[in-house]
Amino acid sequence: SAMPVNGKITPKRQATRRALKAREPKVVENVKKAFFLRGQKSSQYVKDAMTDMCMMKKPNAKLLHKKNKFRPFEDHTSLEFLSNQLDYSLFCYGSMTKKKGHCLSVGRMFNHQLLDMIEISVEVKEFKKMSEFSGDRKKSVMFGSKPMFVFQGDLFDTSEKHKLLKSLILDFFRGEIVEKINLIGLDRAIVVSATDDKVYFRHHAVAFLKSGTKVPKVKLDEIGPRMNWIIRRVKSADEDVQKRAMKQPKERKSQAKMKNIEKSNMGDKLGRVHIRGEDTSSMGLRKFKALKKRKHKDSDDGQKSKKRREDEA
Repeated sequence: SAMPVNGKITPKRQATRRALKAREPKVVENVKKAFFLRGQKSSQYVKDAMTDMCMMKKPNAKLLHKKNKFRPFEDHTSLEFLSNQLDYSLFCYGSMTKKKGHCLSVGRMFNHQLLDMIEISVEVKEFKKMSEFSGDRKKSVMFGSKPMFVFQGDLFDTSEKHKLLKSLILDFFRGEIVEKINLIGLDRAIVVSATDDKVYFRHHAVAFLKSGTKVPKVKLDEIGPRMNWIIRRVKSADEDVQKRAMKQPKERKSQAKMKNIEKSNMGDKLGRVHIRGEDTSSMGLRKFKALKKRKHKDSDDGQKSKKRREDEA
């Protein structure tokens, strides 16, 4: 067994140390991972929807096949336990009931405790899974790449439940946060449209065609899944937990305030210093004889002798 040092247990195995170090808080956090699980009662539509969403989230997703008896909105301790065991901060729970139909409960954790959650039901008539779509563009899409997002509808700015759904979709599928991205890497787009009673989720492949100019012509091909959602229940985050979740570390704030400092490709810190132009005329510089202005006596004497010659002539 490991001996405690300063009140903390230090593991002996190097692999355990690396695993614990990976779980430590960081200034820039890792990509958020998601686990998908289903309840005691679920349908094939729920399984297909979760399988396709897991495929869109790969490689930062895990699909659990075991059935679970708990209900997330009544008791979420089991979800928090799984989040702590897997070290995943996002989850999707699929279930089916006679009253609400085929439901997905999507949520996120903070410090392995439930932060917020939303329940949506999937319409069976309009549902179309990924494997039902055909096309060459579907094969060229690199799953795991960063998608583009389009949110259509004023409800994403006015309605609190639609704001939460938008935030969860962005957290689920945006992947790693980067400052720059190559245009060729933008090969798919997620389009979400909201009306008064439904939310339409579409997934498209993006093709850049020649247009004769620098800006390429963009073509969209739907690759699935195609889902229509109805928002059922919402569990918003508590104010205290929300403040702690949104709090940024001091190191990140100090980095944001530092101007004219950047890092090179080799990791070296480079600084840019701006200096005002100095007035060299008032500075006490060393004077050299070669730089002194000479009096043009020789030229004056030459002009006088020339005049004399002209007078004598």
